[in-house]
Amino acid sequence: MPIILFILKALEGRGAERMVTTLASAYAKMGHSVHILCLEETQDMPLDADIHYHIMPYDEVFSEQDIEPNSKQAQAYEAVAKRIDEYVLSQIGTPNLILANIYKVNWIMAYSQLPNIVNVLHTALSKQFEYQLSDKPLQTISHLRMVYGAHLCSCVSDGARKDLISLLGDITKTTTIYNPCDATWIQSKALQKPHIEQFGLADKQYIIHVASFDTMKGHRDLLQAYAKTERKLPLVLVGKGKLEAEIKALAFQLNISDCVRFLGFQTNPYPIIASTALMVLTSKFEGFGYVIVEAQALGVPVISTDCPFGPRELLPVKNLIPVGDIEGLAMLIDQAVDNLTNYIVPLNQQLLPNHIAQQYLEFGVALNSLDKND
Repeated sequence: MPIILFILKALEGRGAERMVTTLASAYAKMGHSVHILCLEETQDMPLDADIHYHIMPYDEVFSEQDIEPNSKQAQAYEAVAKRIDEYVLSQIGTPNLILANIYKVNWIMAYSQLPNIVNVLHTALSKQFEYQLSDKPLQTISHLRMVYGAHLCSCVSDGARKDLISLLGDITKTTTIYNPCDATWIQSKALQKPHIEQFGLADKQYIIHVASFDTMKGHRDLLQAYAKTERKLPLVLVGKGKLEAEIKALAFQLNISDCVRFLGFQTNPYPIIASTALMVLTSKFEGFGYVIVEAQALGVPVISTDCPFGPRELLPVKNLIPVGDIEGLAMLIDQAVDNLTNYIVPLNQQLLPNHIAQQYLEFGVALNSLDKND
């Protein structure tokens, strides 16, 4: 039975982790032996019973990223890679495919001797390392070439793949494999009653934005644009994060507090998404833009900023507005509210989990076998 291994930091409730749990379920249904190995015990996401879950703590905690080749951090990560290799071979077996997710794991696995490793890049490196590239460009590029030149790389959007090549050169074989969308599962989760009445909301009578309160998610632009709309429908913000208090204060300053609802983090946001009139995404940048395909799976109209790098690959031009165009965003919101059906975009069936799972197998296994024959 083929062995599929996912490695990541922890099963926290974000896009990369959602991709892992969705793909893991797909591989299990295909009859593979599926394993998830985490370096931390945090688990916000449930797993199917037939998926094997492993914790292998990496112990060392570092206050800052010291990317020097022989730094204590590099030496510690090399030791962690050795422990992972020994653990995998003794407790799991030799995997037919290893998907290493998140930069920290990519760095650790650069020292691994295990076969069939594919690094999965969930965002654009030039954005993720913007500060380091401006502060120490040569050192940062050299480090990232070491990390991402060690194995094959798959990116969750074509924009992110082009960004990788433009930044680091042609250092390894790359491909674009979009994040999977388990439409059937999302639709089943959406069947629960949303209980929106407690927030003063009615079915199909509000606009929704789902994202953590983080600078890159563009809450400030969204509120400033919403303040300029006709405000025919209230705006619902789902998520939590460090900027939540600041955004609440901005809603007050803009005199729109009575029209904006803060719903906090929702363990199951799908009933609330399914009941909305319109989904809005206002990110400064994305690797993919998971909420777009989730809205598509639920038949919900969706508009977005044309940010690097995912939305333009998921939506037509009329559903997009340039990042930072507050007036344009306000106009697009009003247009969409008045013509909702014009902004419904069907889910691309190639994003269903079994298709994506097959793409990773074909990329990882075929190219790794090619390398052995070189």
